[in-house]
Amino acid sequence: MKRHTARGFSLVEILIVLGLMGILATVVMMNFGNSDRGTKEQALKSNLTVTRQALDVYKSDHGWYPCETGDWNAAGNSANFIRQMTEYTSAAGAPSTTRTVVFKYGPYLKKWPAEPISKLTTCTVDIVNERLLTTLGNTVSTSAAVGGWYYEAKSGNFCANLGSTFPPEYAKY
Repeated sequence: MKRHTARGFSLVEILIVLGLMGILATVVMMNFGNSDRGTKEQALKSNLTVTRQALDVYKSDHGWYPCETGDWNAAGNSANFIRQMTEYTSAAGAPSTTRTVVFKYGPYLKKWPAEPISKLTTCTVDIVNERLLTTLGNTVSTSAAVGGWYYEAKSGNFCANLGSTFPPEYAKY
């Protein structure tokens, strides 16, 4: 008598294969979900470098950082601070969209950058404190901030204002 052998897979074998495929799919999706993290970190570093350099050039031209004592915007208005960085300025720091004999400095940035993690362009201006950049970064990273930038006029320090809602490693920049 000829013995009949079963062909195909058993239900258990099919379930094991489907389970392994599910695990692999989960791992792949998790890796793709974090793929833009490196890009955002690089953009954050680049924006910080460019803006910090622009602040140093402003100080070189005017003798003080924007919003510092003696500056036209010593009150620390954030909209005026952004204008001071993206428009022409007078010797006192007053902004203007037109270059003239009086408004001969700048612009220091072609465009105000969006903070790449939260995508916000807002900027908190601090005219009171003067801290080391690492101290400022640690303070901001534990705050209730939700994005944008943080600028400290007395020290000229500039960092991402991400607060504790974002991964703490972003505060190190």
